[in-house]
Amino acid sequence: MSKGDSNLPLQVVLIGGLADDFVRQTMNLLERLGVEFVLFDNVYSAVGDLAKRESPDTLIVSRIGILSKEQGRFFHIARAKGYRCCCLADRDLVGRQKLILQAIESGAYLIEKPAEIEEVLMKVLASGKVCSSGEKENRRASGFLKDEFRTTKAELDALLEVQSDEKP
Repeated sequence: MSKGDSNLPLQVVLIGGLADDFVRQTMNLLERLGVEFVLFDNVYSAVGDLAKRESPDTLIVSRIGILSKEQGRFFHIARAKGYRCCCLADRDLVGRQKLILQAIESGAYLIEKPAEIEEVLMKVLASGKVCSSGEKENRRASGFLKDEFRTTKAELDALLEVQSDEKP
């Protein structure tokens, strides 16, 4: 299923079922904005389509739980092809920070409400490109080394002593 005005530089790959409110709202928004899109029921059929695509100006939109299947391999595939993802962060992600970290490290846009998809689309359309060449480099979500801000027991003890010494 493909809709919209193909003269716009952006194509959207939407992943999810028609029973999903987020998918229906996104489809309505894309049609209203005249953005070309393709709908896939699952991430596996989307991977097959993305492998054949030549256009780097592709934004992949879905729920984070759908895109993070197979230990987040989809994020790596999309990033390797130069595509950008936009993920709806579901409420059921409590305690599953690894999914969010994978999405952030891939350069994905994270949104909390379906209405925020319009803002992401406007940013992408305004920039004229989905992913700049500098963003294809591998990067850590925090920009810091893993252990850079870990505090040792000695440092914590020193901080606690200083705080207790300051109290009258």
